[in-house]
Amino acid sequence: MSISKIQSAEGFSRRRLIFNIGVLGAGLASVALAPAVARAGPSKLDQRSAAYQPTPKGKARCDNCTQWQAPDACKLVEGKISPAGWCVLYARKP
Repeated sequence: MSISKIQSAEGFSRRRLIFNIGVLGAGLASVALAPAVARAGPSKLDQRSAAYQPTPKGKARCDNCTQWQAPDACKLVEGKISPAGWCVLYARKP
């Protein structure tokens, strides 16, 4: 029996070794970057992505949303927010 057949029979292959080294490298990189991502904190959406509008949608308004931060901010949407505004992230205060 040749060496290549013995290595294949045992489940060893260069392709699998290279793949595993790549997976290990990606895992180590993510562990190394995790503290930097955690320090940066969550980022806010821009107003366009949140479909923000400065007018209410019926009774739904920013100032009665759980994400509202008086006087003119939102926890999830960046920029100046009107108390009478609305976006798709609206969640009524309990």
